[in-house]
Amino acid sequence: MPRRRRNAQAPKQVKTKVSGDVQAQNDSETTNESPRANTMIIARDQYHHFIPRFILRRFQVGPVKSKAERQKVFRLTGVDPEYVHYYDIATSSLDTRPIGQVYGVQNFYQDVRNTENINELEKKLADLELKAASIIEDMHKALPRGTFTLKRRDLELLRKFLFVMHYRRESCSSQYFQADHPGNAPARQWIECFMKANGIQSAVEAWLHVLRYYLDTSHSDIMRHAAELIEKYALAYRLQADHHFLSIWEAVEGEEFVLTHNGFGLWEGLVYGEPHLHRIFVKLLESGFRSSLLDVNAALATPIYGDRAGSLRANSKSARSLAHYRSSQEAASDSFMFEITKLSRAQTLDLNFVVLLNVEDTGSLTFLSKEHMLHTAHAFRSSPSNFLRSNLVALLIERLTASMETELSALRSLSQSSATFSGEDIDALSLVDVVLYVLLMQICTGRRRFPSAYDRAHLVLKIMEKAKPTLFAHEISQEVEKAFQACKVDLEDVGPFPERMIFAPLLSSIPNELSSQLFHLMIPYMGKRGAVMSRGEEILEELQDEVAVVSFLTRASCSPGVWHTLSCSSTEAPKILSRLLKEDTPADELVINFGRFLFNDDSPSALPSCYTRAYGLRTICGMSGPTTNHISQTYYWLSAVMIKGFGSTMVDSLPAPYSSRPCKKPKARLVRNMSKTHSDLLLSSMKIYLQKTGFTPSLDTITKCVEEAAIVNTLAWLGMHRRNFLDLLLDSFPEMPVGFKLFEDEEAIGST
Repeated sequence: MPRRRRNAQAPKQVKTKVSGDVQAQNDSETTNESPRANTMIIARDQYHHFIPRFILRRFQVGPVKSKAERQKVFRLTGVDPEYVHYYDIATSSLDTRPIGQVYGVQNFYQDVRNTENINELEKKLADLELKAASIIEDMHKALPRGTFTLKRRDLELLRKFLFVMHYRRESCSSQYFQADHPGNAPARQWIECFMKANGIQSAVEAWLHVLRYYLDTSHSDIMRHAAELIEKYALAYRLQADHHFLSIWEAVEGEEFVLTHNGFGLWEGLVYGEPHLHRIFVKLLESGFRSSLLDVNAALATPIYGDRAGSLRANSKSARSLAHYRSSQEAASDSFMFEITKLSRAQTLDLNFVVLLNVEDTGSLTFLSKEHMLHTAHAFRSSPSNFLRSNLVALLIERLTASMETELSALRSLSQSSATFSGEDIDALSLVDVVLYVLLMQICTGRRRFPSAYDRAHLVLKIMEKAKPTLFAHEISQEVEKAFQACKVDLEDVGPFPERMIFAPLLSSIPNELSSQLFHLMIPYMGKRGAVMSRGEEILEELQDEVAVVSFLTRASCSPGVWHTLSCSSTEAPKILSRLLKEDTPADELVINFGRFLFNDDSPSALPSCYTRAYGLRTICGMSGPTTNHISQTYYWLSAVMIKGFGSTMVDSLPAPYSSRPCKKPKARLVRNMSKTHSDLLLSSMKIYLQKTGFTPSLDTITKCVEEAAIVNTLAWLGMHRRNFLDLLLDSFPEMPVGFKLFEDEEAIGST
């Protein structure tokens, strides 16, 4: 971490600035004062951070300023320009505080036994932080690549920094070498002997003495000392270095890690009943080190040795030979490539849960955005495994909600008073609706129960539609939009849709069995079309997926083309979707009346062919939207059967020249009319082909017409998604007469 350097104009006495981690240093010129007297001059109170500034800046409110910009603002105003969100758990206060006044202790690293420079340890820490900050900055830049490569010495320095971050915590200073502390009972005799041998009077002095050892000694020397048992306190360093490997985790997009006063070196998990399966270091807004949870594949780094001889020596089974190699000049050219693991949403939350579970009642936490912190707090409180600690975030949720309401009110007042204020500048997610919040908490705590998950999601959606914008609603809306747009690609030519068309609303309540079938169908369906569905086991995650499904269906029920695509997506879809509606919808009447027209029309000139009739029925089913009638359900089911059969065709195995032709033609459009000769040949050939797959054509007039409509719909699907296979299929039929044309975008056979 950068520090302000000494004032070169003051040879006898250093003027110590009071802002942040300012380091007082004695001038190099000699003086006539005694060491003790000189110490009294420079030993002014300083605020020493146990979380470095460069880490806190990753959580800074507002844009991060350069060092020159920060110094300029401070000179002009005398105010530290860097702030972070800070929640004090003991007082339940939420505010923004200067970085120079949080996560530190007055004179924390002052060593009164060092009469020459009482703040020397702070300077040594600053040097270590400065080097680590450069490495971590490079790591941030590497996130888009997904890998990060470090030279051996940089890796050793980073590992030392991680250990020191754990060791320098405030709680360690008084407890690490406290002889009568219950946790130190096995080492009490050694601690007492160690303190006596070094003339140390207190646990804090012992802690500072060992901190100096860590800062003054190289990584390889510490490891060697531990192996030789010369310094027993080197063993703790070796345990972390040898028993853990470094892994870099990145938070999922839309989430962030939470920073706490004691969130460095937390252990998580048990191995044979012993702790420390994982050690967690939250260092960055988007990245964490040594994280927890067994479902995450924390890959080992890939070593890249400078030469073959180095590779052989590095893999030596001799501990002494290995230690010697690692400290050699030859090993300095080795590199290690780390894969950066992108966590899922659930895994990111789980890591934050570990951090929050370990935060102390007298501690504090910091975050970058209020919206993400509120989401994390809600998820933490709704998890049954966090029940005993759920009150930890209850007041934080209350404070965040109140703060965000105030901010939005101020923005609204500003927008009303300024005609030039752009509505796009208002963050619509900066408010959590109270009514929605109460309902969600009732659901998460089990105080509000419903006959089915669908009923629950339907009510939440209705509240959301009337509520003010929230992060919960925004996340759902984003995923619904993705799936909806993917379905619109398949609309093809099922419209145009009649103006003022009245669509049937979805039922507000359905049986529990149907509800389970619906979500079993829809969650994978939306996921395959780009929506990110959490599929988590936590109640809030389940609810968010279910509300997304009901929201998608509500929107699709007013978009006939999307409903048509959805209804043809699987053989289960028609039956399940039709039960979401009351029988005899307005669209049912439209389909039935058109069916009567088709089947009762004796005039051959009105509809010249079976193809034209089938095309018309397909169009009516496509533009009618949600229905419950038998004709529509049969058409959807047959379409799903045929499309599924053709969809499994291996396009890559087609013979030449079809294998080299385009598979997809999204803009393919069927012709609307076809002569009787061409129609009979096409439909009969299709039925013959389908019979080979087990299809049996019906002799009933109505069913025959519905089957042909499904065939026409399948041809439309093949034209867009399996065009090269369709070309092969059509070429295998008896020779088509001159003038045959199936798609608007192609020339008729025999035309020039």
